[in-house]
Amino acid sequence: MEKAKNKPRRLIRRPVVIDRTGKGTSVSKAKNPAGARDTMPKIGRGNPPKHTQFKKGVSGNKKGRPKGSKNLSTLLMAAARDQVTATIDGKPRRISKLQATVMQLATKAAGGDRASIDKLLKLVDEFETRAAAAKPAEFPFSEADLQVLRVIDERIKLCIPPEAGE
Repeated sequence: MEKAKNKPRRLIRRPVVIDRTGKGTSVSKAKNPAGARDTMPKIGRGNPPKHTQFKKGVSGNKKGRPKGSKNLSTLLMAAARDQVTATIDGKPRRISKLQATVMQLATKAAGGDRASIDKLLKLVDEFETRAAAAKPAEFPFSEADLQVLRVIDERIKLCIPPEAGE
């Protein structure tokens, strides 16, 4: 059997260690010595050492967020939903704090307070914009689509024979 002579040789560069005698010797950069390859686990990219990996069943955040704790938006909405007694048209009524706040804002705006007017109009505009975006358009066709539909309608009318009374 003859070896392929066309194959280029691959050079492996190894660092050279110079000892006290002045002679250099090459040193292998292998992490695991040749005899211990089977006994030592593979360590490197994607294979971290076992002692640094997370242990099974042990939390990595022991003093993390306690169960049942609430965030700011939950607390804010709970406070806004609380009931208060308000006098409306001379009668005491139980309404939410959020509803009472909106009623006070609207009353101040109706009374002429410029800041309240500005705030109320911005809120109304924002909610109307959201409602319009959620509702589909009445005519979702573009002008080109409408033109095609008109041409088709005219062609269909040409196919229908006129009645005797016309």
